[in-house]
Amino acid sequence: MAERSLQDKNGITYELFELDPAVYYQERYAHRDVVGIADKEGSAVRSSLAYQKARQLLETLRLLKREAGDRRLQVLEVGCGSGAFGSRVKRFDSHIQLFGVDMSSSCIEIAKRNGFDEAVVYDAAEGLPYGDDQFDLVYTIDFFGHIEFRSKDAIIADIHRVTKPGGLGFHGIETGAIDYWNCNPKDPNDPIRQYVYTEGHIGVEPLEDIADRFSPLFEIIQAFPFPLRPLLHIQNIRNSRHWGDEFNDAFAEIDSPKSRMAANLILGWINRYLTDQLLRAYGNQLIRTRVPKSGHQGLDRFIDTLLQGSGFSMTTVRKRMMD
Repeated sequence: MAERSLQDKNGITYELFELDPAVYYQERYAHRDVVGIADKEGSAVRSSLAYQKARQLLETLRLLKREAGDRRLQVLEVGCGSGAFGSRVKRFDSHIQLFGVDMSSSCIEIAKRNGFDEAVVYDAAEGLPYGDDQFDLVYTIDFFGHIEFRSKDAIIADIHRVTKPGGLGFHGIETGAIDYWNCNPKDPNDPIRQYVYTEGHIGVEPLEDIADRFSPLFEIIQAFPFPLRPLLHIQNIRNSRHWGDEFNDAFAEIDSPKSRMAANLILGWINRYLTDQLLRAYGNQLIRTRVPKSGHQGLDRFIDTLLQGSGFSMTTVRKRMMD
C-alpha cells in the first residue's frame, strides 16, 4: 500500500472515532428531494463538475450496452443511498433491471420511489444478498470512502462474486491521503475527527491503493482522479477558502444562484478538458506514482499536482472471463 501497511489501516474504525455507523447513516443521506432528479436536470447541471460522476457511469453503461446488444441488463448499486444515480441510470435506459442495497432503511424507502426495481436494506460489509455471476454491472459512488479499511477487500471480493464473467464495474471513490494516524480520535476539536464526523469518510486512500485493491480480481480499464480540487462545486471552494480571501470577496459581489450555476458549469468543463488531455498523454491509468516522468522538473511537478486526486477518482473495471 502506498501510504501505510494494511495492518496499520485496519486499525482505523468507526469505533475508534466513537461513531455508530448504523445510527450515523440512518438519516444522513435520506434526501427526499432527489426523487425523479434525472428528469429535472438541464444541460447546465449535466455539464457541472459534480455531474461528471454520473456522466462517467453512463459512459460505462454505453460500453456495456454495445457489448450486450438487446439483452436486458441487470445492474446493482452498492450503497445506493436515496437513489439519485439510480434515477439517472433508469432515465438512460428504463429497461435496465436495477437493484440497490444500503444500510439505511430511510434511504431504501426513497430509492424505491426513484426507479429501483428492487432495493433492500443490507450492510454490504456483511456480504451481498445475491447469487454468483448475477450482474452485468456493479457500481458504487461515494461509497468506499465510508468503508473501514479492514472491510474493503472483502467487499470487493463479494462484488467480484456477484459480477458476471466479462461484466463491468464502475467505482467513483473519495480519494486522497488523510492523516488518520496523527490525530486524536477522542478529541472533538481535532480536525481529522471533525472531518470524519462531518463527512463520514473513515476510509479515504490514494488512487494507488484503490487500484491495488481492485487489480487482483479485476482488469482495470480506466482509473483517473479529478484534477480540480476542491471538487464538486463553487460552494466547496468558497467554504474551504481554498482559493483565498481575494477570490471569496470577489465572488461575493456577484453571488447568486445563476452565478453559482455558471461557475459550476465552467469548473466542469475545465475538469473534463484537463482529464481528457491527461488521458491522451498518459493513457487510461492516471495513477500519480506510475505516470512516467518527462525529465522537465517544472512540468513533472505540475502533472503531479493534477494527479494528486485530493478529492475524487473514478475507476472502471472488468471481471476477467476466466475467473
